[in-house]
Amino acid sequence: MAGELGAPRAPEAPGRRGPPRKRFWYPLPLLVFSAFILSGADPTADRAAQRVWLTASPTRPIEPRLSVAQADGYRPYAPARTPEATPVPLRELARLEALGDRAGIAASYLVHGDPQQALAHLHHAPASPSRECDRAAAAFLLQRYDEALTLLDGALDVRPRHPQALWNRALVLRELGLTMLAASTFDDVAALGEPGWSTEAREQARVLRASEQERATQWRSTRDAVDALASDSAAPIPLDAARRLPGTARAHFYDAVRAAPTAARVRALLPLAEVLDRAFGGTALADYTRRVAARDFTRRAPLALEYVRLVRRNHADPAAFIQRLRASGEEDLRLGALLLVPSVPRDAAEVEALARRWDDPWVGVLVQEELARLEDLAGQSWQAGQRLRDALSMCRERELGLRCLDLQRRMSFNATSANRLAEAEELARSAWREARLLGEWGQEGFAIRALGQAARYQFRVAPARAYLDEFLQRSPGDCDARNYVHRNLASLELMRLRPQEARHALDEAQECNRSVGLVGAWILADLGRMDPRPTDEEAVRRELAQVNPVLDAPGRRVLATLIAGRLVVERNREEGQALLRKTIAEAEPWIATDADARDARAVAYQSLAVSAGKAGAFDEVPALVAEQLGVTAPERCVLAAALEAERTVVVARGPSGEVRGYHDASRREPLGDDLSGVVPRELVAMLRRCPQVDVLAAPPLDSRAGLLPPDLAWRYRVGSVAQHRPAAPLPPLHVVVANVETPQSLRLARLPSWESPLAPRGKSLELVGMNATPSRVLEAMERATDIEFHAHGMVDRSLSGATVIALAPEYDGSFALTAEAIRRVRLEGTPMVLLGACSAARLPPLLHQTSSLPQAFIGSGARAVFAATVDIPNSAGRFFQAVRERIQAGVSPAKALREERQRKLREDPSAHWVSRVLLYE
Repeated sequence: MAGELGAPRAPEAPGRRGPPRKRFWYPLPLLVFSAFILSGADPTADRAAQRVWLTASPTRPIEPRLSVAQADGYRPYAPARTPEATPVPLRELARLEALGDRAGIAASYLVHGDPQQALAHLHHAPASPSRECDRAAAAFLLQRYDEALTLLDGALDVRPRHPQALWNRALVLRELGLTMLAASTFDDVAALGEPGWSTEAREQARVLRASEQERATQWRSTRDAVDALASDSAAPIPLDAARRLPGTARAHFYDAVRAAPTAARVRALLPLAEVLDRAFGGTALADYTRRVAARDFTRRAPLALEYVRLVRRNHADPAAFIQRLRASGEEDLRLGALLLVPSVPRDAAEVEALARRWDDPWVGVLVQEELARLEDLAGQSWQAGQRLRDALSMCRERELGLRCLDLQRRMSFNATSANRLAEAEELARSAWREARLLGEWGQEGFAIRALGQAARYQFRVAPARAYLDEFLQRSPGDCDARNYVHRNLASLELMRLRPQEARHALDEAQECNRSVGLVGAWILADLGRMDPRPTDEEAVRRELAQVNPVLDAPGRRVLATLIAGRLVVERNREEGQALLRKTIAEAEPWIATDADARDARAVAYQSLAVSAGKAGAFDEVPALVAEQLGVTAPERCVLAAALEAERTVVVARGPSGEVRGYHDASRREPLGDDLSGVVPRELVAMLRRCPQVDVLAAPPLDSRAGLLPPDLAWRYRVGSVAQHRPAAPLPPLHVVVANVETPQSLRLARLPSWESPLAPRGKSLELVGMNATPSRVLEAMERATDIEFHAHGMVDRSLSGATVIALAPEYDGSFALTAEAIRRVRLEGTPMVLLGACSAARLPPLLHQTSSLPQAFIGSGARAVFAATVDIPNSAGRFFQAVRERIQAGVSPAKALREERQRKLREDPSAHWVSRVLLYE
């Protein structure tokens, strides 16, 4: 899960030094410390504190608080004019070193402006909330705010009133722009009553809240003034408000004209139209106002009055009203009604025909957004995305302000649904920045909410929770906002396998609105197993009944079938299996275009496998997992594994075909990076009698090491599509991608080839520097028999659902070799692939993981892929060359990897990375 931290290393044994985390702090400072200890220097504690933590200064040098009591005395904060690291007092540090006071040493480095050194010492300090607080202080100073927030939330989970952690959390939230939540957290600090700190916290909260409330008040007053125009024909025309916030005014202006009951009222709106035209350029609004004022109001007036009920959302039969509008000739009313009520069926041709009668770019963008929605409903997500991108370009070209913010919010939502989370986050962040510049305070809240969703899908629990809490703080008394936030917070708690907390959040969501949508239905299906209530099934069925083909895209409809199956399979396995199979069938037509459909298919297979394990039907599990992977389950020497939330099933078939399985529902923490212990020892013992073991495991299990011990010969089996094969084997061709010149903006160092003494037999082709572009690499790969990558792996959800390999940029700037691009080529030489890209086997965190780089290579025809879940040292060339030589001598890849792994560990017990090298075939 994003933001999870590895377990702290054990303290060093006396007389031994562990490997340095950063080259620049070990071992010289320790030698200097020893020299000072021998010198016999022993200053008084007060004077030592003044030197080591700068406590004599009338102001504190850093804004965050530290857990070391002597360094945490209150003084006002005064930022340095030129922030630079100052020399640390080595004599006092030597004394702290002798005492083993890592926290004290780290505090000194922090106040002297060297957070990296502080982190190096804190890495060896005993785990505690105070240690996490100080690590967060270092992360804050390094502007790594997400990391800091995760550390602080972890500390506060253990000790909710930790003064330093509360203070530092308020600082982080302030820097993230989450002003209302930061003010609330400063209030919590002030409530502790600490001298000095409480006063400053109270002042920080006051300033933050006053600034936010001033902007919010201005926006709300403008919104209310222009909103009143559509429902009160006597409302004053707010010209000054429109000059302050023309975007908000224009958004409501059209409904004001449509709802006007008389020509005179329409003409009264003409000065407002002219103000807005001057703000945006052109005469579109004044022209529209004059056209409507010339209409026959003996026919239009009743329709306009009925339109008001549509705006107020209290119309009894919107569909019938829209049908009457179709025959009325009042086309602006019809377009407005269609945009207000998406639940009424319409086709794209009707909307496009209405739009052609307008010469108004604002309306044009609105119509493009509606057409994109209709394309999404038809399963045409790519076309919808392209339409929205084109609309945003036009919107920015015409400088339509608020209209562009709405578009970006919609695009962020679509990108989140499609698992393009980096794109979703960037769109939301851009909308937030632009909203602040425009003064559109309400749009800021929607952008913050979108950021929370993108973070939730990435398992970034602390940032997701903070964004959602900020959105709620900005929406006091808003029932819909409360419902939305708490059901998403419930989802976060369930991701953390905390069912009671999830139940509590869901209860809060339903306090003023019973409906919790598909997110809530999913949660209830899990809670029905983990924390059941008699009303859960009825609540799930009520939510699923609201899924509507007019409003919900195909993938969401498939998700509804999945949720029903996951709920039912717990009490009636046969009925649940049928629904889960129905999910897989419904998803099939949309797999290529709809991320929800892909997710639903993957989870349906997981649920089938885990429910089979729960029922003791272990013999069914290998075939189910193999079906998901697109492979055939071997009859012997195979391990199949699947997981769902807190449950895991593992099944082994031994060398004689005997089946033994294990179902576990006791996991209380999310799955870690190391899968050691997931497979019980008795199953491992049975598999030890096999010459090699095929492992069937879908993502995310197949992107983590440790499922089986390193002294076994085993491989992950991955599905491959049927490929055209040449009549005769291709001549040997060894392709090496190294020393890549990636875009400067990525700030990635070049990675040279491994220090390998021998190259594989046959011809070699090395793609280096600017020549290592994605297109050239893909072309060279097609006829390669061996491929090595020495390039950085990176996570960018806007580019791929898997890790991507960063290469040299093409003419259009594209630089990423993605799993999707690899699947589109045929690897005619059935190559063996060595992925030296950093952590190339790892999948970036995602709510549902369905793809990986190794899967893509195997799917395109590679016979074997070696990839690691950790960074590989440059000296790894000899190891992989030895593996290659064994394979060329006729040894299977799994056995070759096992033998070389064992040899390497005998020679160098510290080479733990070899146990993190995974094999896919």
